[in-house]
Amino acid sequence: MEKFVCHSPKFYKAMEYLLCAEGGYSNHKLDKGGVTNFGITQKTYNLYLKKHGFKEKSVKAITKDEVFQIYYEEFWLPSGAEKIDDFAIALILFDSCVNHGLSIGKSLYKKADNNVYSFLNLRREKYNAIVKNNPSQKVFLKGWMNRINRLEKFIKEHKN
Repeated sequence: MEKFVCHSPKFYKAMEYLLCAEGGYSNHKLDKGGVTNFGITQKTYNLYLKKHGFKEKSVKAITKDEVFQIYYEEFWLPSGAEKIDDFAIALILFDSCVNHGLSIGKSLYKKADNNVYSFLNLRREKYNAIVKNNPSQKVFLKGWMNRINRLEKFIKEHKN
């Protein structure tokens, strides 16, 4: 596996937040994403390994270079975050796509109309709707809200 290199300072800055938000290895029985490490699901890792011609292995063994490459190739670039000048909006979009999937993340971005606080509130509403539709997910609600609060704080601390 080659060392990950990218020439986007904005991506590295976004990863500073994301890695803190995602944490390490997790295998919570109620997590619909299943087994994850650094926020990368086993399914996503398997697809990445196959795409690059490698044999499947446990996401527990994922390397930091693989984590960065997956986030860059599968979320940062497809989300369109790299093309957004406003770092706060780019970061919220990236984090939304990671946490909710590309389709939902992009949909929230469009609804927010480039307004940071609207985007954050749409994310809060989305989490509440998830719990309303599936009460078993309430166990994650406090963590999800903390994620948004940390995101808001990170944005304020890293204004251009």
